[in-house]
This record gives sequence, structure tokens and C-alpha cells, in this order.
Amino acid sequence: MSFPTPEQAFQTTIAQWEGLWEANPADTGNYAHCQAGGTKLIGTMRGVTPDIYGAWINVDPCTLTAQQMQQDVTLEVAAQIAVKDYYEQPGLNKLGWSPLIAITMDFGWTAGPSRAIKTLQTLVGASADGVPGPGTAAQVNQYIAQHGIAAACDNYTGQRVQYYLSISQPGSADAQFRQGWLNRANWFLSTNPSPCWWDAWRGWTPAVS
Repeated sequence: MSFPTPEQAFQTTIAQWEGLWEANPADTGNYAHCQAGGTKLIGTMRGVTPDIYGAWINVDPCTLTAQQMQQDVTLEVAAQIAVKDYYEQPGLNKLGWSPLIAITMDFGWTAGPSRAIKTLQTLVGASADGVPGPGTAAQVNQYIAQHGIAAACDNYTGQRVQYYLSISQPGSADAQFRQGWLNRANWFLSTNPSPCWWDAWRGWTPAVS
């Protein structure tokens, strides 16, 4: 049985939740941090910020233009960047590929890999240092074996929801983003009626080593 690869998983979630161009001045991710100092409002394409895309093509992000990003940041490019920055670089690829890790890397896309990894480590009873390693991998495997993959994913989603609620209290700067964050988090629940994200993972079982 074939399951989504990390790149395919990112393509699915980016296409579902990021839309195309966005340049809301209230969203700090839309600003480029210039190598000479200061910031510049440019915008974000498919969730890829100017800082991230500038690093990807090795240029000062403040030299990017909205037209360039809209043209060059295809869904494929966005997913390739995501895999590198939110799956491989943070070390999630050390934990074995599963729907739980797919959800973790999506949380990292919105809240930062360290937050997402620490949330996972706390859930499974590993040391919450934000650095995946053999100890975290063993605890993740044990947690999945104990609870089942569907419950593991749903429990992680619950922790993700609590984080979004904590940072988007009414009257806060992030209150405007609350419902969007919650909708995105809950989209991953295994209890959602079909057709849903979970359909692509039905029948998944841990690899036998």
C-alpha cells in the first residue's frame, strides 16, 4: 500500500491551507529582513516567506519582488522548501515517517519546528529539548504502539489546538488568526468524515525493523 511521501504530504497541506499570494501587513512573515538591516513588506507565496525563499535561492530577501515570488514559488518548489526546512533540517526524518510525523511537520510550518517537536516529545514522554534523536524515536514508537496511530495523531492535534488557543486570546495581536489555525489543526483529525486527509493514511502500520 502506498502512502504520501513527505513532499506529497506538504503539497497537500500547502494547497489546502496556504492559498496563493498574501501580503497582510499584520503578518510578520510577510516582511523580508534585509541583509543591510531593517525590514521590507513583500508578501508570502504559498506560505513561503521572503526570508525563506531568499535563503533557498541564496539572495538578500529584500531584493525579491512580489512578481518574482508569485511566478517562481510553485507548489512543487514550496513543498521542496518545506521538506528541507521543516522535515530534514529539524531532524524529523530521524523519527520514522508516519501520519503523526506529517502532522508534526505541518505544525512546525505554522509555529516553528522547535515548538512542534517539543510538543511531540512532551506528548510521548520524551525529553522536550526540541532535538529529535534515538530516545525520541523510541518514545514515539512506544506511544503509537500503546495508543494506536489514529489516537496518537488526534492527541497531538489536541495539543496543537491548545497552543493556538493560548496565543490567540481575544484582544491579542493573533486573535485574527485563531479560527484559521484551529480549522487547519482539526483538518488532520482521524474522526473527520470521509473524504478527508486521513483517507490517504488508512491502513498505515509501523514499519517492522
